[in-house]
Amino acid sequence: MIKINQTRFGGLDKPIEEQGNCFQACIASILEIPLEQAFDCIPFDTDPKAERFEHQPWYVEFNNWLSKFGLASIYLEWKPTTPAVTPLIGYHMAEVKSNTLKNGESHCVVIHNGELVHDPNPKSKVNGDDLLGVYLIVPLDVANLRKPLPVIGGGICGDMES
Repeated sequence: MIKINQTRFGGLDKPIEEQGNCFQACIASILEIPLEQAFDCIPFDTDPKAERFEHQPWYVEFNNWLSKFGLASIYLEWKPTTPAVTPLIGYHMAEVKSNTLKNGESHCVVIHNGELVHDPNPKSKVNGDDLLGVYLIVPLDVANLRKPLPVIGGGICGDMES
């Protein structure tokens, strides 16, 4: 993970080209790619008719984009009654209450093993009490994560005599 800061800081009341890109900065940080190459959800509209969060047009496009990396996102809404999801191993994005925008909007940060490790807004000071949800970044196919077995002595099981 490399720390990449957001470059836009406006809220939903600002023109689209000024709205914050914390989400984009977080995914760029996790994937260690330039900000300009990371997915930006701002140009996508929210569909008020979508029955489920994962049916929102921007979230569908985000998962399509992540698939190029062999990854997907699963969003877990966080409520006081949500049982602890442990462990949140690895890097993920957390949605938190913004403390720089005054209208109750959300903000994204990077977490590692459940702990805040990067806030892309240098003026923000979030804490764990502000958690709204987690974007788990997961592999599309865990079989692709398998490492080949080492070849020892000419074969996987070594030199074997019959």
